[in-house]
Amino acid sequence: MMDAKQREFILLRDNGESYDAIAKKLKTSKATLIQWNKLFEEEIKELQFHSFIKIKEAHSWNQKKKYEMLLKQLDKIDEGILDADLSVATLKDLFTIKNSILSQVESMERNISVNANVIKKDMLGDDEMLQMKLNEA
Repeated sequence: MMDAKQREFILLRDNGESYDAIAKKLKTSKATLIQWNKLFEEEIKELQFHSFIKIKEAHSWNQKKKYEMLLKQLDKIDEGILDADLSVATLKDLFTIKNSILSQVESMERNISVNANVIKKDMLGDDEMLQMKLNEA
């Protein structure tokens, strides 16, 4: 059975604290901490695993974040184009980047669709549910 000091040791090791720092905080010998590390190795590894999962989830690169980032870049490029000195050759680069980003955004939008909850009669008089794509919004 682990006591409160051992639980605190596990949390401190999960946070990456050194044995020296933990020994000072817990007023415990380094040799005891090394023993506890062996004794509670699985608990420490499990906590570290869950900590890394949380970090990974917080910084994951998913479609939504990529879409937001692309639109933010597009806004910055539009500002750069408006502020650009037309005699500067890099304007071409801005348009090239803009077209590339627009292409990526349009590609993403084409792949995202939802039922628009709009019913239309087809040529035979049957109801037809319309589907709307994000780029049509």
